[in-house]
Amino acid sequence: MSSTSYGTYGCKCKKACASILLLWLSICPMAHAHKSESHSLIVANSKAWKPFSYLSPDGEPKGILIDFWKEYAANNQIDVQFLLLDWDASLQAVKEGKADFHGGLVYSPERAKYMDFGAVIMPIQTKLYVNKDVLSVDIRSVLTGEMTLPIGVVKGSYESEFVQTNYPNAPIAEYINNDSMIQAAVDKKVLYFVADLQVANFYMATTPGAGMFVPTISLYSKDLRIAAGMHSATSILEVSRAFEKVIDTDRERILTRWSVVKTVYPLYLFPIAIFIMAVATLYHIFALKRMVALRTRQLTIANQQLLEMTLTDSLTKLYNRRHLIEQLALLNHLKRNLTVMVFDIDDFKSINDRYGHLAGDRAIVAIAEAAKSMTDDRMTLARIGGEEFALVTSSLSEREALNFANMLCKAVYDQPVILGGQAIHLSISLGCAYYPEFTHIVSLQDADELMYQGKSEGKNRAVFQVITDCQLQPALRQVN
Repeated sequence: MSSTSYGTYGCKCKKACASILLLWLSICPMAHAHKSESHSLIVANSKAWKPFSYLSPDGEPKGILIDFWKEYAANNQIDVQFLLLDWDASLQAVKEGKADFHGGLVYSPERAKYMDFGAVIMPIQTKLYVNKDVLSVDIRSVLTGEMTLPIGVVKGSYESEFVQTNYPNAPIAEYINNDSMIQAAVDKKVLYFVADLQVANFYMATTPGAGMFVPTISLYSKDLRIAAGMHSATSILEVSRAFEKVIDTDRERILTRWSVVKTVYPLYLFPIAIFIMAVATLYHIFALKRMVALRTRQLTIANQQLLEMTLTDSLTKLYNRRHLIEQLALLNHLKRNLTVMVFDIDDFKSINDRYGHLAGDRAIVAIAEAAKSMTDDRMTLARIGGEEFALVTSSLSEREALNFANMLCKAVYDQPVILGGQAIHLSISLGCAYYPEFTHIVSLQDADELMYQGKSEGKNRAVFQVITDCQLQPALRQVN
């Protein structure tokens, strides 16, 4: 009887042990999977926010913020995967739970509705950048919306939010990322854009043509912070504490990696022989870089001289017709306070016939110098052909334009030119068209017609006309 009981008991024990073993085997993979899942984070950011976050040509995540997160992942044995999208899409990814964290962004009340902000990574400065061609335009009139010149911003960025909040009347043009915004600026589709200082410096150093923009107004200084989405299973406090250790220990090393051109190698790891070879190699690279830099400077100077030749009249050293037309096209965007003048030398053919073509050239140079002495950097003066000149500017009021036309005619006549051994008083006929407000494309035609009207009325005079869209036959004012 006891033997039978013992056998039954032993069988039951074996079955119980087998059940426990099966239960343990089924739980372990789940626990392991849960552990792996809890140590994996998806971090979103922009794919074109150089140097903070971007995709390299081979599709690899790169940038300052990427390096911070990689350091965090290595220090905490966490698998961090990057989801780099256009800026607005990166915010949506966090908002919709497609990403656990945003890699770094500026705090705003709107963003705080769906993200918890954590550790500060680094400060940034943001500025308004302006094309050099429109530096004469009052920037306040652009920010208040008086001038219909759009300001380029990245859609979904804090820059866009800041401009719309603080300058609600300023016209903006939104682009999906910094790459497309900077390219639009280079193509002169926008003459203003807002960007972080580090971002602008990076693009200006690497994008041909981006150097035509200069910073004018510092808009704000803010901190870049990490942020967790509401769907994230990982606490922002936990990640922030670990992230602050990375910032304390590795911040300078990471930032230095992005602020110097040369890579500083840890020479103490190499034997003496390799050290000597490395020094020789670095010296060769340094010498090569110096030579390349010298050739680059020479090429830049040559290109600048070539550009000046294509934009400058060789006789008078004034701008040529091509450059003036380009400037007029830019000023057409302002839609107000545009002055266009066209003038030429009276009886120039008789000067050539009587004194010769060399004397005619001296007369042209004399007129150019007299006119140039009255202009400033806000005005574009050009020789547009033969004895004909033109001037465009947006810096004059109606009264100032009228007075300028008057004084220019007088200045030319009051400065005699020596031709054939005689002091000759040259004169010009000048047409000045002033556009206080306009919606059509302004050309040289109106001013040219006014100039010929001055010739028909006796020469040595200016004819001034205010032209508006609503005036079909504006009144003329003649200056003798």
